[in-house]
Amino acid sequence: MSLPKGKFYGIGVGPGDPELLTLKGRRLLEEADCIAAPKTRGEAGSTALHIVEPFIAGKPLLELVLPMTNDKTLLEQAWAEGAQTVMARLDAGQNVAFITLGDASLFSTLMYIFRPIKAAGYAWELVPGINAPSAAAARLGIGLADGKEDLAILAATADLAKVERTIASHSNTVLMKGAAQWPAIAEILKRQGVLDKTAAVERCTMESERVFTDVSQMPEDLSYFLTAIIRKGTE
Repeated sequence: MSLPKGKFYGIGVGPGDPELLTLKGRRLLEEADCIAAPKTRGEAGSTALHIVEPFIAGKPLLELVLPMTNDKTLLEQAWAEGAQTVMARLDAGQNVAFITLGDASLFSTLMYIFRPIKAAGYAWELVPGINAPSAAAARLGIGLADGKEDLAILAATADLAKVERTIASHSNTVLMKGAAQWPAIAEILKRQGVLDKTAAVERCTMESERVFTDVSQMPEDLSYFLTAIIRKGTE
């Protein structure tokens, strides 16, 4: 008789502060047979893994190498291999907890691993985590959206024309991962007259966190983990 298959748990571990991991997320990590974590090639350990280290001592660890590249073929191959690695553990009857920084459903690598697992019919559960926009808004003491305001969230990694259109057409906008293009983004903010309505947090809630309430004076050594909030309000 074959063993019953294990269950896949996708757990958002929050923005950085271990105390922002949900109670449910912590319990499932402690109960899981195996922890899966994404990492880039050559990385010493994922940021998500550092967050949950106090709760997973001694557990088997699957570190899935998922490259930082724009090559779609390489990415799809890495995602497929990662999913197969996790499914092998599930087939062995192990419950696997896959951890991801922030929330499981917002710009999360987890989803690329999860979708083929879900399609293959394995039991699963996704556990939400505190996302970067919510954490940054809390750190800055501002609202993401009030009343009849609308809110756009986008990764500001490539299409600057899209960034410009989005800011222009929404009450409030969150730009994630825009550090590499910040000088160009700052020019967009100036053109639209919203530089003084923008604030940002880098590595929010982590030990190396930096808060920028005046984004006209941004440093050059910005991290990938940068979240900027443009709050125009209802005007």
